[in-house]
Amino acid sequence: MEIKTMTEEMINDVVNLWNNNVYQRGIYAEWSVEGFIQKFIKNPFCDKDGFLVALDNNKIVGFGHASYNNQGKDPALTPGYITCVVVDEKYQKQGLGTKILKALEDFLKSKGKTYVRNYFANPVNLKWYIPGFDHHEHAGAPAVAFNSPFYFLLLANGYVPNGQQDGFHIDLRKYQMDEQVKKRIKENEKDGYYITIYEKKHHGFDELFDALGNDGWKQAIHNNLNREHPSPILIVEKDGEILGFTGPIKTEPSGRASLSGVGIHPKVQGRGLGKTMFCTLCQKSKENGASFMTLFTGSDNLARNIYMYAGLRIVQSFAIMRKELK
Repeated sequence: MEIKTMTEEMINDVVNLWNNNVYQRGIYAEWSVEGFIQKFIKNPFCDKDGFLVALDNNKIVGFGHASYNNQGKDPALTPGYITCVVVDEKYQKQGLGTKILKALEDFLKSKGKTYVRNYFANPVNLKWYIPGFDHHEHAGAPAVAFNSPFYFLLLANGYVPNGQQDGFHIDLRKYQMDEQVKKRIKENEKDGYYITIYEKKHHGFDELFDALGNDGWKQAIHNNLNREHPSPILIVEKDGEILGFTGPIKTEPSGRASLSGVGIHPKVQGRGLGKTMFCTLCQKSKENGASFMTLFTGSDNLARNIYMYAGLRIVQSFAIMRKELK
């Protein structure tokens, strides 16, 4: 058995191996050759030496991928990532997966990495499907799917759980806003708090995001507003001041409702504004042609209460896995 760097002429066989041994047996989406090339070969963070194949008499029977993003820092200060390890069903339980994994770890160590942490910061994110639904998808897996072959391979080789991310889903085709939500909206309106679409007359986005300490949300909203045709953004406002946001209201080609986040200014939290605003987003997204919504969040993130209030349910949990490289 030989492990070597993948070459271009191997791509078809690698794609077939993935589709036959991963896509057909789990939650991860299939690859086309074109999609594979976009995801890996043309990815600016992909190092060709991080894609390894296992050969048995020149037949590809396994492969694995590792990546890194130094973010302008000392390589030792940022993690390496193991994207996947796949072994042909006929060659499983023979130690080949471990052999590929060790070779990927050696690659990362050669790049100055001192640890692996498999989670959503991996610049190569893998699309996955919601179990039980026809191509209701999420663009990137937030970590390693619990109880998957990859999960057990990592556990057996010294990786330890380092956090949990939960994937949420709702079928918007069946969504109906609860009467209690409508009642809560009216109660808040009596006190001057209105859920509406952002207009230039409203003010306070930067102040909101500064109060929440979330520069990522700030950047996402400003990127949207700077477009020639920005997507509508739901806000909570009082006397023109922006006190909360969610959205934008945008439907992806897959039918998925887009979501940047949901946040309420600390000075008005506790009124149910986040919950009612997110429920409004679900309704507006349905009216905008979205058929489903997916998202993920940490198992200890209180925002999950907002999502579950609106009717989203956990459909898959993921383990953040970590290992020190010695």
